[in-house]
Amino acid sequence: MQIKDTLYKIESQHDGGRFDILMLDGHPVYEGHFPGQPITPGVLTLAMVRECASILVEKPLSYSTIKNCRFVAMVKPGEHLRLNLELFATDCGYQINANITDHDDGLRLQLEGELV
Repeated sequence: MQIKDTLYKIESQHDGGRFDILMLDGHPVYEGHFPGQPITPGVLTLAMVRECASILVEKPLSYSTIKNCRFVAMVKPGEHLRLNLELFATDCGYQINANITDHDDGLRLQLEGELV
């Protein structure tokens, strides 16, 4: 299931794996997570990172390993964020290093893992 354009919108994509992202209001997940003070579930934040990595390599990817993942601060609807991705080709797929920040460089997520 793709969540691009329903949960988030890519406002711009830059060389070097940087995406400017707008978290969209109105996704049904916010009705239960949490009404009145919605936050984006971590699993959907990880799905957003995976989808953007798939855009970079122009093929669908899946996580095979998540070595380290830190959710430092909440991701909320309506926010403008930066996603920075580094992908390194391996024998079986890609090593990924990613972070999500707000536009004041406040860290929201750090991720290290592998995609296939």
